[in-house]
Amino acid sequence: MVMGSVGPGRPKVTVRVVRADGGPESLVAMRADALTCGKLGDISLPDDPFVATMQARFFFSGPRLAIEDLAGGNGVFVRLRDERQLQPGSELRLGRQRLLVEALAPAAPMPGGDLMWGSPDPGYRFRLVQILEGGMRGGGFPIKEGSNALGREQGDVVFPGDGFVSSRHATLDVRQGQLFVTDRGSSNGTFVRLGMPAFVEHNDQFLIGRQLLRVELQAA
Repeated sequence: MVMGSVGPGRPKVTVRVVRADGGPESLVAMRADALTCGKLGDISLPDDPFVATMQARFFFSGPRLAIEDLAGGNGVFVRLRDERQLQPGSELRLGRQRLLVEALAPAAPMPGGDLMWGSPDPGYRFRLVQILEGGMRGGGFPIKEGSNALGREQGDVVFPGDGFVSSRHATLDVRQGQLFVTDRGSSNGTFVRLGMPAFVEHNDQFLIGRQLLRVELQAA
């Protein structure tokens, strides 16, 4: 397939769609100023129950390609290349897990300086909450100060039943009250949900519903 190019100085853009059911990949060229993705988008994903009618849009901001979440469905997630700071309300996907970041308040002191319930503050500042199919909340995992390992078989947060999670998948680091995530060379990647529109780089990967999209850029 010939790759599409739009406007002077803009790269040629091809989106490679990797099907969740293991079927053949497809290539979609961007031939206009924007390329939509959804059940009825230019990139059509009609059989994915976690994708909205119009889920995402690729578009040019000057000479650079960008992507935005059009809301609905289960969101748009970008695969991490480097360490990323997370905020309360951020969402992660690793393997089959969809995880919501929530902040935890320090244990409140009682009058006289003792902590409530008479127990020391365990140092948890955040927690991950599993989001199940249908949006229901599942289990919660407290995140302590310092480094927290995420994996399938060993670590501080483990998902032993998820074969798509690597043994040592990612780490969450709490430093001075801030939370950071780093992928540790996992096979299937660690993904963070997009909030604001973001620029797209060559070979960036996005999860939309159950589908993986890889963007290929070629200089015009």
